[in-house]
Amino acid sequence: MTILIAIFLGILQGLTEFLPVSSSGHLLLFEHIFSLEGSNIFFNVLLHFATLLAVVIVFFKDVMYLIRHPLSHETRMIALTTLPTIVIALLFKFFVDEYKIVAFLGFGFLISATLILLTCILRKKEKSGGEVINAKRALLIGSVQGLAVLPGISRSASTICTGLLSGVDRETSAKFSFLVSLPVIFGGMVFEIFDGVKNGFGNVNAIACILGFLAAFLVALFTIKFMMKIVKGGKWLPFAIYLFLLSIFVILNQFWLHII
Repeated sequence: MTILIAIFLGILQGLTEFLPVSSSGHLLLFEHIFSLEGSNIFFNVLLHFATLLAVVIVFFKDVMYLIRHPLSHETRMIALTTLPTIVIALLFKFFVDEYKIVAFLGFGFLISATLILLTCILRKKEKSGGEVINAKRALLIGSVQGLAVLPGISRSASTICTGLLSGVDRETSAKFSFLVSLPVIFGGMVFEIFDGVKNGFGNVNAIACILGFLAAFLVALFTIKFMMKIVKGGKWLPFAIYLFLLSIFVILNQFWLHII
């Protein structure tokens, strides 16, 4: 992996982790485009740590509140949301063939586009005094979030849209999505570290890793704040259009390669 590719992938991770476009799907797509071979587990762990750190900094007060009040309603709802996500992610990891998951990429983008479009149609106007995140909504959001293990299905789109469609106001849905990403990103890092210990962390270019980390971190800081404004304004349609066009490109490309 060259330094330029590392910086590009860092920027890509910082952008797509929190925009409703699927970070795993975009990283998978561009790793294929760049023909990156071999293990890049150490680099992937650094990128995830960069985005994790960005969330902690932007929502530092909220994170500190959760740590100081481990039995608060907010903490319990985040824990409850995480449970079905973990179960679904483990089921996919151990019982679904990795090749079939990769082949799902184009359809994953299409699902994300459809979900955003439905949210745009059904939640044109913000509702005053939106519903709170309760146990039922937390389990629903967590279940939908678990499906984002499939490449192309956006975690942020899944969680925010589910919150909005269940009656939660925009700001609460967005903030909850970012906060609930903390255990998810951390869990992903743990899985990658275990894989690294088992299979090796791959070739480590120190400069490339550092620059990729910095790129992901700085871009993620901007993206989180930008996404909060997007959600509050309800201007999601461009993301749906982008994902729809991307899904067509990927599906046709996969079909063409299969025919060849």
